[in-house]
Amino acid sequence: MTDTPTLRFEALTVEDVPALTSLLNAIDAHEQTGESAEEPSIREWLQSPRLSLPTDTVAAWDGNGLIGFGLVTVAAHADRDGRARVNLAGGVHPAHRGRGLGTTILARLEERGTELAAERHPGLPAVLRTGGGRDPEPELPVGGADVRPVLDRRGYHRVRSWFEMECELPGEALEVPTVEGVEITAPTAEQSEAVRLAHVAAFADHWGSAPIDAETWQLWTTSHTSRPRHSTIALDEDGTVLAYAVTSEDKPGTLHVALVGTRPEARGRGLARAVLARTLASGAEAGFTDAVLEVDAESLTGATRLYEAVGFRRAHVYATYERAVG
Repeated sequence: MTDTPTLRFEALTVEDVPALTSLLNAIDAHEQTGESAEEPSIREWLQSPRLSLPTDTVAAWDGNGLIGFGLVTVAAHADRDGRARVNLAGGVHPAHRGRGLGTTILARLEERGTELAAERHPGLPAVLRTGGGRDPEPELPVGGADVRPVLDRRGYHRVRSWFEMECELPGEALEVPTVEGVEITAPTAEQSEAVRLAHVAAFADHWGSAPIDAETWQLWTTSHTSRPRHSTIALDEDGTVLAYAVTSEDKPGTLHVALVGTRPEARGRGLARAVLARTLASGAEAGFTDAVLEVDAESLTGATRLYEAVGFRRAHVYATYERAVG
């Protein structure tokens, strides 16, 4: 790594939220992802369950400027393959790339993540997982081009691709299908845990999925970007959540359909289409100009076809990279 007398590494603190927000927006402007950061969201991120800022984060400072960061978390439960999933996140200011900062930060996260996996899931195999950025495009050539060589050198490989899909609103009017014995409605706060359990069941057979714990779910669904009145659930006569669409507003004017799922035993009844139709109609009525979602390019439930049928179109492709611990 190219060192300077003013370069130092410290742990992140909550007081660093403005500096971290500024760094993330500089990265976003360079990579042209259109995912600008806001201080309230970054503050919530740093307060994630089981994230210890003093031990699980690193910040690279050059004088008074934050030029790089990283943080590591470990999923509360093993994934469907019985592995401890270690999630790594970080970035380096575009003006300071090429100095080895990214490699240094990544190495620190790997070491800490390996320790955490052994502490929280003793005896289980562990995997390091991180984002590989967006596939470069002719009009958007940067994407993951900067980070992927670093990951390749550290032994990571691409394991999954994700489509980001967009839908203009109001778009073509969608009829909310009627399903006998099922109510299509917005969830109440009291139904939050029931929706979480439906999500756990819906994704139990999906690649790399690990059950989301109640504390993380609660913080995420009550964040300042959460938009529960546009979320939708399908309830059977016993009050069981069969399908759901959970929404947020991460970018002003854009409805983010963050999660969509159907319990395995309820698939094939048109419930996912029903909850999506009600969510998109609600968003359009509220004045959202578009909606976005992400989907596994190899989804075993054929979700991509469903999203295209209700008006979504593929916009970009993102990658996930992994490396087994040891």
